[in-house]
Amino acid sequence: MSKSKRQPAFRVGDRVRFNLGKRRVSGVVMEDRGAIGVQGRRLFQVDIPLDPFEPMTLELPESEMEAIPATESPVPLDKQRVIDYLIHGGLIAILRTNMAGGKYQPRVWLCRSQLGNVTYTLVEERGMVGGETVPAGAIYTNKVAKAKRDQVTSFVESFGLTRPEAERVISEVGTGP
Repeated sequence: MSKSKRQPAFRVGDRVRFNLGKRRVSGVVMEDRGAIGVQGRRLFQVDIPLDPFEPMTLELPESEMEAIPATESPVPLDKQRVIDYLIHGGLIAILRTNMAGGKYQPRVWLCRSQLGNVTYTLVEERGMVGGETVPAGAIYTNKVAKAKRDQVTSFVESFGLTRPEAERVISEVGTGP
């Protein structure tokens, strides 16, 4: 009689939660490594999004992870927090992703960081609002280039802001020649 092997608790693509230091973080299962851990523990490769940067990859035992239900939706972004993020460095950081233009134009979405703060991502699946192409060459000395003001205003509106809110963001960030 052959031994029946238990099915793994997770599959590639599953969203999971686990402790990382003193924080509870989430990630996506990228690979089932099999029962190669100490005493045959099943290990999984998990990517932890660190938007806007590349994800961190960890190898974790099955017993230290819990599934995030597919029905669990992320908490929507608060409009005032989006405005504050854009005013206090977020807009300039986003505009820096497309300094020169070119063939491959980045598209940007706003999302939550692992700490629950507003940040941006270049990965559509993690985005919550946005998805428009970043205006090329829209920065002048850490301010919005005046020649690109209308284009940047429309871009900021794509994050769910009204025209007056978008104009306020640009006014607070400032414009350059």
